Amino acid sequence: MARYFHLYADGKRIREIDVDEYLEITRKNYHSKRSKRVVWVRKDYIGISKGIWYAKVPLRQLLEVLKVCGVIKNEG
Repeated sequence: MARYFHLYADGKRIREIDVDEYLEITRKNYHSKRSKRVVWVRKDYIGISKGIWYAKVPLRQLLEVLKVCGVIKNEG
């Protein structure tokens, strides 16, 4: 099961959306010059899209990067 989020352009706010709204945003983004950023999160990976472009990143790797950068504290 996935969860979907709309990331606002201000770089601060997010809003959880349902799958139907996610599909509608991605459909409109396909030809839009002002596309929206959306994120989907599944058990093992996170996906980020803007317009027709997207990236999928395994959650384990993302967490390791955040730890190395000091965003997340190492446990232990």
